[in-house]
Amino acid sequence: MFIKYDYTADGKPIMVEVTEEVAEFLREDKRVTGNADRRERDHCEFHMDAMDYEGEAFAYRETPEQILLRKERDMALWKAMEVLSDTQFRRLILYADGMSLREIAALEGKDFSSIAESINAAKKKVRNFL
Repeated sequence: MFIKYDYTADGKPIMVEVTEEVAEFLREDKRVTGNADRRERDHCEFHMDAMDYEGEAFAYRETPEQILLRKERDMALWKAMEVLSDTQFRRLILYADGMSLREIAALEGKDFSSIAESINAAKKKVRNFL
């Protein structure tokens, strides 16, 4: 079987004879590369083949700048959380995880209003810190 080879020194394509197995591999590679290029162009800034060759970390869809900004924001948030008491921290985490104020009150055996005040005070402390 003959295939067209475009990558010659003079830039002129030539016809090269290869086995059927090699031709099938080259067709599949061209298809996979084309699909990856379309995904890259349409959906993310990094090439999707990086996941196959380098692992998940290199196929991450965030840019380096976005990763740095996210890490800085996360570090600032955790520093802000350090100003909370252990009780406020625990309650705020439960609330952030989706528990209602009534569920937290029932879990801790406390009054609803004291839970609401504690969480509101925690949010205010974090907001003031940031």
